[in-house]
Amino acid sequence: MYTVEDALVAGGMLIALLNHADRVRIGCLAQVVNVIAPILTEPGGPAWRQTIFHPFALTSHHGREVVLHPLVTSTAYDAANGNGFPHLKTAVVRTTAGNGVTLFALNRSLSMPLALTVDLRSFEPLRVKEWQSLFDDDLTAVNTKENPNRVRPRLMTAARIDGNRLEASLPPASWNMLRLEKSCL
Repeated sequence: MYTVEDALVAGGMLIALLNHADRVRIGCLAQVVNVIAPILTEPGGPAWRQTIFHPFALTSHHGREVVLHPLVTSTAYDAANGNGFPHLKTAVVRTTAGNGVTLFALNRSLSMPLALTVDLRSFEPLRVKEWQSLFDDDLTAVNTKENPNRVRPRLMTAARIDGNRLEASLPPASWNMLRLEKSCL
């Protein structure tokens, strides 16, 4: 059973794959054919999505065009295996038509929201089309047959674009997808 924490790790790995798309040609979810699949079912019974399903599905659907290399600054944390790990892990994908941008962002702080500010001056005016965030106060929460939607992305509404800057506050320990599209001014 995958937890919220597992979904955050999977989302972070997908961000890493996007950021190395110039070298990585294919990424596979081996668990699809194993017993630890992102979708579970019982013979003749219901099916439900595990927590890792959501970052995989959203990244697969919205992370398919031109990967950009953003300059990122972030607060950092120390861990047993090193110091100075950034709280923010992100990948940015632009549509080939140039009319939209998708931002994938992981807030690795377990307790603090993360103020996200993105400079969009290299793009035509954009608007926030969609923001989905996967998080939960309980990092061990799972989806079960009895509660299949316990953990799922939530639609968020507080992101805004002011001039050519996107501003949002990412919840603690969250994986986020923000889709921006060309603004019709």
